Amino acid sequence: MRANELIFAGVPGPDLDKTSAALLEQYQPGGVVLLGWNFKTLEQLAELTTAIRRILPEVVLCIDAEGGRVDRMRDVVGPAPAASLLGRRPVSLAYQAGHWIAQAMRLFDFDLDFAPVVDLDRGATDNALDGRYFGATPEQVIPRARAFLRGLHAGGAGGCLKHFPGLGGAGQDTHHQGSVVYLPADELRADLAPFATLAGHAGAVMIGHAAYPAYDSSMRPATMSPEILGGLLRGRLGFTGLSISDDLDMKALAAWGEMPDRAAQAFASGCDVLLVCHRLEDLPEVIERLEHPSLDERREEALENLDVYRQRLRTLRAARDHVNLMDAAGGGDRLEIVQDALAEILKSARGAELA
Repeated sequence: MRANELIFAGVPGPDLDKTSAALLEQYQPGGVVLLGWNFKTLEQLAELTTAIRRILPEVVLCIDAEGGRVDRMRDVVGPAPAASLLGRRPVSLAYQAGHWIAQAMRLFDFDLDFAPVVDLDRGATDNALDGRYFGATPEQVIPRARAFLRGLHAGGAGGCLKHFPGLGGAGQDTHHQGSVVYLPADELRADLAPFATLAGHAGAVMIGHAAYPAYDSSMRPATMSPEILGGLLRGRLGFTGLSISDDLDMKALAAWGEMPDRAAQAFASGCDVLLVCHRLEDLPEVIERLEHPSLDERREEALENLDVYRQRLRTLRAARDHVNLMDAAGGGDRLEIVQDALAEILKSARGAELA
């Protein structure tokens, strides 16, 4: 019933062990997410992505490549600038960062970057977002996030706005504990503005795990809230693209049961794609829960949204700039071109620190 395609799973190490390979082959998740522990060298990354593609030729390969503190490819292609640096530089530099990050991704056959972050900087220091903001206002964030997205697309990769409906007001890191954004709805309008403006352009939005009593008085995390996913994202903002949960293994969801329970609740509430990044062994039970007859209509809707987004990714793979780079240089030269470009962009971005 294709519920498997709605899971984007992680793998446990730098090598695709026999157990993980067997799970991927049997259950065929629609996406695979690579994280920091999956590779440290070019050779590891190339071998791992090749092994995954051998089993799942059409899988959506995903990575977090924001630049700065969340930059999974830095050990392979060199660091990319943080959003906080790009926020103080001309908008054109955000385009260049997105463009060359995408070129780096395509060298290793990645399709989707979980970026850009469009949360507003509200001064919180313990929510794991320091350095990841383009700015504190929609006027700062929107043009740079738009440019970063355009760069990703020109380089042949897809992007995903995060973390809906805006995580800048969270006081805690949802990786480690629950967090509540207590701001009233009129103050939260600013946080919605980047999503309202750019969601259609991105085609995908990642849902965060904080709770927002202004939107859902039951205090459910956004990923578990029909009011936020349906009423706010689909209703008020009119978003028709792909909604993706943040990693369901985060401690903010500890009260929501084991992984299959969390997955079923998030899916029923309106998340189209579920990130299961740490527990590949849960894949069979998660799929079984999503195949329950009560979720037939929800599953059909989610698969339609996923199919549309995958077509977008297929189109982006043929982006003109990416094809031109690939035609212009051999494999080793391509990597060197990307490394040099990212180094130059980082140098330009860091000029803001010295000014």
